[in-house]
Amino acid sequence: MIELEEAKELVLKEIRSVGEENVSLANAFQRVLAQDVTAKIDMPPFDRSPLDGYAYRSTGLEDNPLHLAIVSEIPAGTFSEREIMAGEAAKIYTGAPIPPGANCVVRQEDTERDGDQVTILRPIMPNQNIVYQGEEIKNGDLLLKRGCFLTPPAVGLLAAMGWDQAKVYRRPRVGLLATGSELMAIGQPLLPAKIYNSNSYTLRGMIQNIGCEVIAVPIVSDKIEDTLAALERVADADIVISTGGASVGDYDVMRHALGQFGCEMLFWKLRLKPGTPLAAGRKGQQLFFSLSGNPAAAVVTFELLVRPALRKLAGYSVIEGERSFVKMANGFAKGGKQRRFLRARALFKDGELWADLAPAQGSGVLRSMVGSQLLVDVPADHGPVSPGELLWANWIEPWEN
Repeated sequence: MIELEEAKELVLKEIRSVGEENVSLANAFQRVLAQDVTAKIDMPPFDRSPLDGYAYRSTGLEDNPLHLAIVSEIPAGTFSEREIMAGEAAKIYTGAPIPPGANCVVRQEDTERDGDQVTILRPIMPNQNIVYQGEEIKNGDLLLKRGCFLTPPAVGLLAAMGWDQAKVYRRPRVGLLATGSELMAIGQPLLPAKIYNSNSYTLRGMIQNIGCEVIAVPIVSDKIEDTLAALERVADADIVISTGGASVGDYDVMRHALGQFGCEMLFWKLRLKPGTPLAAGRKGQQLFFSLSGNPAAAVVTFELLVRPALRKLAGYSVIEGERSFVKMANGFAKGGKQRRFLRARALFKDGELWADLAPAQGSGVLRSMVGSQLLVDVPADHGPVSPGELLWANWIEPWEN
């Protein structure tokens, strides 16, 4: 039995990022960038107007009001070569290039037009209301770093630079096995002594949220020969995750099956609750995680150990979020020798972050994860948790966004 931090170190040193591929920018959303990206043009690429109004040549000493002759009109997407002289103005629209000779743009709301004449009611100073070339981004600026998760704004930034493709890490392939002769497929009446297979659906979503492809194997019985056959079906996966069969019972065969499959075991059992009977192993470049079949335990240990491993494999530059100090909104009466992670909602009150515990904290209570944003870290030998106590907490999955 080892500590979570030791287990994480053992696992992460075994992982190298997957290969790279080029994808169209339309398909780059929620991928992980595999190269640094630098600007290849200035942004904006020309001096432009940020508003609708009139461009003219200001000295800052004009009469008030100022009367000017309108000599041109410049919509967005067009360029005027007509130089603006003293006493002249160009009608200009948002995003249009500033014409030669003009050095400011007055808002349309501060003018009155009469045919080809415009009266500037509030003359402005030189350089006002102009967005200059390169003001936002200069050619050669570092825009996005390798390992960046491509959000919609990040993809839009690549498009603004003219990129039509992005070099990204390929999606890791993850084999997913739910083991247990007590499991039934959903969509049919529940038989006596059976339970529906929920772990496959919970973990599939969590794996896909990281950006991985899932190779799911239908329910695997507790027979070791069936488990070996299922492992063969995911032999091409980068990582294999199984739930169930992880403990010490006569029907808990996963660890023994992994040994027969040729896995070198990295460790078995974590010194924490829920999810103590977690095993990890390696066969060549392939990694294996055997998680508890209890739904909440499987989700908690996935968050604490498997998610960082998958993020490193997928090429993310940041594989874990920061921990936060939280104040407990309620207590937890059960003490214990082992470290424990409690599921909780995050509440912000009076400038402080509070943790509101889920009512039930059993290892099989999947409902405790619904609506929870925090895993509160209760140290070993801590004793009961009191309301108002300060503890560290890990953020659950959406911390990045």
